[in-house]
Amino acid sequence: MKTFSVSFFKRLILIVLALLILIPTVLAVVFGLRCSSLEKQIAGLESAAPGAPDYSALLGPDQAEGLAYQELFPDLYGETAIPANREPADQTVYLTFDGSPSPNTLDILDTLDDHGVKATFFVSGQTDEDSLTILKEIASRGHAIGLRSYSLSYREVYNSVEDYLADFQKIYDLVYETTGQKVQIFRFPGGSINSYNSNIYQELIAEMLRRSFVFFDWSVSGESTQSGQTADQIQANVLDGMADKSRGIVMLQDSFGKENVAKALGGIIEGLRSEGYKFQPLTTAVLPVVFSYKSAP
Repeated sequence: MKTFSVSFFKRLILIVLALLILIPTVLAVVFGLRCSSLEKQIAGLESAAPGAPDYSALLGPDQAEGLAYQELFPDLYGETAIPANREPADQTVYLTFDGSPSPNTLDILDTLDDHGVKATFFVSGQTDEDSLTILKEIASRGHAIGLRSYSLSYREVYNSVEDYLADFQKIYDLVYETTGQKVQIFRFPGGSINSYNSNIYQELIAEMLRRSFVFFDWSVSGESTQSGQTADQIQANVLDGMADKSRGIVMLQDSFGKENVAKALGGIIEGLRSEGYKFQPLTTAVLPVVFSYKSAP
C-alpha cells in the first residue's frame, strides 16, 4: 500500500483551501458584473452612445420577437451625433419647465430674461394661436425646447409603444413646423418610470435611445404638481433639494393653474446664484439624470 508524506498532505490542504477561496470569489465577481450591467441598462445608461444599449436582453421571449414598431415613422430619428462621453458639470443648475406653453409662460420668460438665465421648456401639444406664438417666443429668446408629449393624457400616450411613438411624432412635427427646430431632447411625461408605463418602459427607453433621442428625468422638484403649493413653498423645495448637490436638473410645472411657479422663479434663481450655481439649458451633450426603481417619483 502506497503511503503519503506529511508534506503531500500539507500541499493538498493548501490546494483545497485555495479553491475554497478562489471559487466563491470568481462567482461573486461574475454575478456582480452581471447585476451591475443590468442595473445600468434599466436605470442608468447616462453616457451611452446612440444605439449602444441592447434592451432586447431585458425583454421577455414574446416581447423580444419581432419589434414591428421599429419600422414605424422611418424619419423619426435624431440628426445630431450624441457625444460618447458626457461629464457632469460642476455647480450647474438646469431649470426645466414641463407642459409649456401656458398662460404663465410669458411671465416665466420675462423673469428668466431679467436674471440673464437660459432654461429648457418641455412642451406639449397646445395648438391654439396664442400657444403657438408663445412656442415661437421660447425659441426666439434663446431657450432650449424639449419634447414632452402631444396629448396630455398619460393613458393615451402610454397605451402601447406604437401609441407613444405616434404621439411623439405629432409633437416633434408641431415644434418643427412652428419653430423650424428638429428637437432631439425630450422628457417622458411623469418621468421615464411611472405607474402608467410600468409595463413598457424598458421598450420605450430602448427604442428612443435607438432613434438617437436623449431623455432627461430630474433630480430636484419644486413639487409644483401638488395642489396648494405657495410660491414660498416651491422656492423652498428647490433650494432644499439642491442642498449639497454639485449640479441639478430642476423640474417645475408650466401649465394651467401653476401661477405660483412663475412667482417663485425669481427667488429660486437668486437663491441658487447666491450659493454659487450657474445656469445652463439642456442639450444632447449634457449628462442626463435618469430614474431607477428607487428614485422614480
